[in-house]
Amino acid sequence: MRLSRRPVGPVLRTTAFCVGVLALAACAERWVQGPVGVTAHDPAANALTTLECTATVKTGVVSCRTPSASTGGAHGDFVGGQNVYTKLTSSNVSYNGGTEIFQFDVTVQNLMKEAIGTPDGTIPGVNGIRVFFANGPTATSGTGTITVANADGTGTFTGINQPYFQYNNILAQNAVSPVKTWQLNVPSTVNTFAFTVYLYTDIQPLIVINELLANPGGTISDANGEWVELYNAGTRQVNLQGFFIADSAASGRRPYAMINDTLSSLVIQPGGYFVIGNTKNTTNNGGVPVDYAYGATMAFANSLDAFKLARVYGTDTLTIDRTQYASAAISAQNGISRELKNALLDNSNMDGSNWVDASVSSVYGPGGRGTPKAQNSGFTP
Repeated sequence: MRLSRRPVGPVLRTTAFCVGVLALAACAERWVQGPVGVTAHDPAANALTTLECTATVKTGVVSCRTPSASTGGAHGDFVGGQNVYTKLTSSNVSYNGGTEIFQFDVTVQNLMKEAIGTPDGTIPGVNGIRVFFANGPTATSGTGTITVANADGTGTFTGINQPYFQYNNILAQNAVSPVKTWQLNVPSTVNTFAFTVYLYTDIQPLIVINELLANPGGTISDANGEWVELYNAGTRQVNLQGFFIADSAASGRRPYAMINDTLSSLVIQPGGYFVIGNTKNTTNNGGVPVDYAYGATMAFANSLDAFKLARVYGTDTLTIDRTQYASAAISAQNGISRELKNALLDNSNMDGSNWVDASVSSVYGPGGRGTPKAQNSGFTP
C-alpha cells in the first residue's frame, strides 16, 4: 500500500450549529453489494450518536446538544464522535422575511486518516458524501410547515423521502469540501425549529499488508505454514467480513476467495493486527496465531507471486492493498518472514528496501522467524 499516493487520513452523524458555526460529528460506511452470486458483508445498523439542533429564526442562532445514544434503522455501519471523525461547519446564516428562506453555507471536513467519499482512496464514491435530514426540520414554537428548499435529492437512509445535500469530493485527512448553500423554506410564523442531520459516505479501509511468510521452515509444510499479517493503519475499526483475497503466481492468479466466517470476529481495531493463514491449528501451522483460515484457496510460490486484498463495489472488485515478490533468495527464505518497516511506506515490492527479514530473535515457533500479531522486529519509526 502506498499511503502517500492515496488520499488518507463499509457513518452517520448529526450537525451542530451554534451562533452561525456548525460542527457535525462522524461518518457512516456504506457497504455495497458484490457481483452476481457474491454477497458482500451487510451489517445491521449500530447505535447512533446524534446532535439535536434548534434554530431561532429572527436571530439566526442555532444551537445543538448531544442526546443519549439511540438506535437507528439505517442500512450500513455507523461509528463516530463529535469533532473526532468528521466536522461540518456553517457560515453566513441569514433569514429573508420576504422570501421566507433561512439559509447558511456548509462545508464538510474529514478528520480521519481514512479518505471519505471513496471506497478505496482513489475512485469517487457513486453517491459522494451525503448529508441528510433524519428528523425535521420541524417548528417547535410558532406555526408553519418547514421544508428543505434546495436539496440535491431525497433518499431512503433511516426513513423514506429524506432530503440530502451531496458533496462530490474525495476528502483526505483534514481536507475540507467546497461550500454548499443550504436553504430551508421557513414561514415567518415560525419562531424556532429543530432538525437532525446525518452524514453518509463511503470510507477507504486503510488495511496494510504488513508481513508475509511464503516459505515455512523446519517440518512445517507450505500448505499449513504460510501466512499473511494485515495491519489497520486507519482511525476506525474495519470488519473484513465480505472482503476478498487472492494470490498470483507465474501460472496466473487464483480465483478470488471471500473472507467469510460468521463464528469468529473479523474486526481489526485501529492499530491492530490480523493474521490469515491456511489453518488455525497451531500444531500444524508452526505456532502461528491465525485469526482467519483460508484453507486451500491460496498457496504462495517460492518465487514470483503476489497477494491482494480487495473489496467489491457494485460489479467491480477494487484493490485495497497488494504486494508482490520475485526473488526466492530475498522474499521466500526458508522459515523467515518478510516485514514491512513502516505502514506508511510503499509495500508493493517485498524484494525492495522497504521490507526486511524478521530478526534472528523473532522466533514464534517451529515454523520459523516472524512477528505475527505483533509489531514487526524491523519496524522503523
